Amino acid sequence: MFKRLSTSISLFLAVFIIVSLVADLYYHGRLTYHEDSEKKHWICRCDFRVFWIAARSMRYQIDKNSFPSDVDPKEYRIYDTSEKFYHFRYSPFGALAIVPLGLIPCPRTALYVWYAILNVAMLAALLLLANQLSGDFNISRGKRYLILWSTAIVSMRFYLMDLAIGQIDVLIALLFVFFLIFYLRDRELLAGITLALILQFKPLFAPMLFYLLLTGKKRLVLSTVASFVALLFTPITAVGFGKTMQLLKNWQEILGMSVPSQLLNYKNQSITYFIGKLLLRIDGLKNTVSVKNLFYLLGGASTLTLYIVMARLRKFVRGANEKKYKYVEVSAMIMVSLLFSPITWVAHFISLIIPFAIALLLVLESKKKKALYFALGAFVMLSCVLGTDITNFIPGINRFHGTNIALGTLFLAYALFFSYYSQNERG
Repeated sequence: MFKRLSTSISLFLAVFIIVSLVADLYYHGRLTYHEDSEKKHWICRCDFRVFWIAARSMRYQIDKNSFPSDVDPKEYRIYDTSEKFYHFRYSPFGALAIVPLGLIPCPRTALYVWYAILNVAMLAALLLLANQLSGDFNISRGKRYLILWSTAIVSMRFYLMDLAIGQIDVLIALLFVFFLIFYLRDRELLAGITLALILQFKPLFAPMLFYLLLTGKKRLVLSTVASFVALLFTPITAVGFGKTMQLLKNWQEILGMSVPSQLLNYKNQSITYFIGKLLLRIDGLKNTVSVKNLFYLLGGASTLTLYIVMARLRKFVRGANEKKYKYVEVSAMIMVSLLFSPITWVAHFISLIIPFAIALLLVLESKKKKALYFALGAFVMLSCVLGTDITNFIPGINRFHGTNIALGTLFLAYALFFSYYSQNERG
C-alpha cells in the first residue's frame, strides 16, 4: 500500500499543490498589507515589489498614454540608483520580459500571478528532471519516485525562500533543466540560447562559458554570446534605439553600484566571501587592496582554476558513458559558479536540484555507499536544514550558520564526483 502511494504521481502532485498553495497564501500575507490610504494594497519592501515596479516602468517607457497624464516620470525609473538594496539589477531585456506583470494595476493581484508562475516552474523543473533521468538511466519506477520526492524535499528551503521574497530563481532552475536536456542531446544552439536567457538575469553563471570554451564547445559558446547580445538589444523593438542604449548604461551603473556594496553582506553564502573575510583580517592586505578587487580576484581565480582542472580531468574520467559524464559536467558548472561567485544569495541555490538529483542516483547505484550517504546527509543538514525554522528550537545552533549552504554544497560535490568515479573505475 505504502509503495503504491509513494510511486503515485497523483499523490506527488497533490502534496506539491497543497504545500505550494499554503506557502503562497502565507507569504502573500507577509509581503502585503491593507490600509485605508492612497497606498492601499501596496507591497512591503521585497524583491517582487522591485520586479513589479520595473515592469510598470518598462510599460510606461513603451506607452506613456497607458498611464494617467499626471504621472511623475521619476516614479517610473527602471534602474533607481537612490535605492541602496531593493533595486532592479537585471538587464533591460529582463524588464521587458516581465512587462505582463506591469499590466496588472494592483500589486497584490500581480503577486498571486507571480506565485502561480513560480509554482508551475518548480513543478515543471522537478518532473522534467526526474523524467530525463528515468529515460537516460532506465531506472526502476520506485527509484524514479524516490529521486523525485527527495529532490522536492531537499529543494524546499530554497523554493520557500523564493516565494518569501518573490524572487526569480525558480525560473532560473527551470531554465537550467532545459539547458541540461539540450546539452545532453548536443543541441548546442538551443543550449546556448537557454544559457543566454539565464545570463540576462544571473550574470554570476557567465564563467561557465570559459569551461565550455576549454572543452571545445565553441558552437555553444558562440550561440550563447550571439543570443545574449541579441536579447540585450531586443528592447529596441519596444522603446527605440536611444532609450535602449540609455537603459543599458543605467544597468551598467546599477551593477557597478549594487554588487560592490553587497560583497560584505552577512547573508552572502559564497566561499569567496568566507575566504575574503579571513584575508581582510590581515592588516597589511586590508590597507592595500580594496574589498571589491580582492573578492573579484578570489572569485575569478578560484572559478577559472577549478574549470581548468575539470577540463583536464575530463580526458581521464569521462569513460565509456559520455551521457552520464555530461550530467556531472553540468552539475559541476552550476556548483562552481555558485560557490565562488563574489556574491551568492540563499535563493540562488535552488539550481542545486540538478546536482542533487544526479548525485542521489549515482550514489544509489554505487557500491561504496556509506561515505557517500554521509556526504549527502551532511549536505541536507548544512544546506537545507541549518539556519531555518526547523533548527530555531536548538539553543545557539543558528549562530553557526554563515556559509553553511556553501559548505554543504562541498559535501554534495564530493558525493557526486566520487559516486561517478567509483562506477567509472568499475567499468
